[in-house]
Amino acid sequence: MSYLTYWRLSRSPFSPGHPTVDYFVSGSIGDAMTRVEFLVQHNRRLGLLFGPHGVGKSSFIRYFIGRSSRFPKHLPGLVDMAGTTPDLLARRFRDALWGDPGLDRFVQDASLGRTLQEIDELIVANNAVGRQPILFVDNADEVGEDVFQTLGIILRRPGNWSALLAVDESLLVEIPRRILEECDVRVDLPAWDLGLTAEYIETQIANLGNRDDIFSAQGITRIHELGEGIPKRMFQLAEIALAVGAERRVESIDAELIDLVCEDFSFGILSQGPSFPEFANR
Repeated sequence: MSYLTYWRLSRSPFSPGHPTVDYFVSGSIGDAMTRVEFLVQHNRRLGLLFGPHGVGKSSFIRYFIGRSSRFPKHLPGLVDMAGTTPDLLARRFRDALWGDPGLDRFVQDASLGRTLQEIDELIVANNAVGRQPILFVDNADEVGEDVFQTLGIILRRPGNWSALLAVDESLLVEIPRRILEECDVRVDLPAWDLGLTAEYIETQIANLGNRDDIFSAQGITRIHELGEGIPKRMFQLAEIALAVGAERRVESIDAELIDLVCEDFSFGILSQGPSFPEFANR
């Protein structure tokens, strides 16, 4: 018997769902949405999305892109900075502005200067038909100084467009000061408080099962304490607790079981390695 069958759940409450339909919007997440909407609607150039590792910055970006129909005059695009070189970063910006990286419209080994020219042309073309590109730049803290130099050059391209950079707050010192000083809007995704953690777990359990007492109040509190309010850690801990609880055939998951799970699986739960859910990938 699977643990989902034991707990009478239609699917895991902590596994990734639809990036927009299943996204949990409450508390600080709603405030962050308001700030990004300000960035977009007031044509500001640069916003910085801050938060601890595992809080859900990448998921937040996917959610906002998925809701882009609310802003018909804006063209959303995703740029992943992880592992880029200066030339590759420029090409990813260009492809995001084009909107369809699968089309061979550009020379993929073009010089940096040529790619920057293509970026300028795409911004002008979008602005000419009344569209404002908004580029969401993920993993902006996982590159070297030479890539940041190119990022600074790109951010100074003329035209009407915006960018939001997702930055791990623990690696903020890696971001050059000249880029931080160009920030128009700061967007924070802090660790969750206990109320938000309880609301999420209780809502998910209620939506996916036919009982609302799988996690006791003490169990939820312990998940929050051990996970330090970081969704990635808390969801991994809760996911394992569901499996262990089913194996032991307990009536509900309490603080004692959470402590047991954390003791037995502490390396995986409290590390920054792979986790069960992808909700808070960053």
